Amino acid sequence: MKISDFESIEGKLQSKVIQAHPPPLSLSPGKLFSGDYTGINFPVIFKQEYGKELADVINTGTPYILLVSDKFMAILVASAFTGWKTFDAKLTDKKGREIEGYHGLTITGYCGKIDNNKSEVIEKPAPLPGDSPMKYRRGLYVGLDEWDGTDLFSPEGTTYIVAAKKVTDILKTHKLTNIKFRNLADIETWIWEDSGK
Repeated sequence: MKISDFESIEGKLQSKVIQAHPPPLSLSPGKLFSGDYTGINFPVIFKQEYGKELADVINTGTPYILLVSDKFMAILVASAFTGWKTFDAKLTDKKGREIEGYHGLTITGYCGKIDNNKSEVIEKPAPLPGDSPMKYRRGLYVGLDEWDGTDLFSPEGTTYIVAAKKVTDILKTHKLTNIKFRNLADIETWIWEDSGK
């Protein structure tokens, strides 16, 4: 298989859709993402901070911690997709009233590290006149040689949510809201260069 056979899954950043945050310092997002629940008290409470509309994917202020709807979870279950589980989450509005039907998403599938050396380096014009062109890596070359074969997974040392296209194809047919898919072959990441060097 090649990277174009996979897509990333992300929540969109839409101002109209609710974004809900956990209490400060109440948890370790990395633990929740990877499924290490040691020392975490459940349910994890996420309180509405911005937006008004509900969606199938709710952002939490931490890009890789997503709350997903009953509909989203039901699709994963019905399709018997692997590499994920949910944690007990409680979504509340600004007044503390519970909004039912949401779950925290944990990714348990894994693959090897990303190999940046395989990416194509491209340049794009600078946003401001007179600045140097900006460099990007095109293509997210995840370590498929160490992939555990799960349908949803995350590359070692990252918080990307990656899914086989059979997963994203099905999710797309259900027209889930506030969700974004990007083919790994098309992902561009900015190359930060220290101007002092």
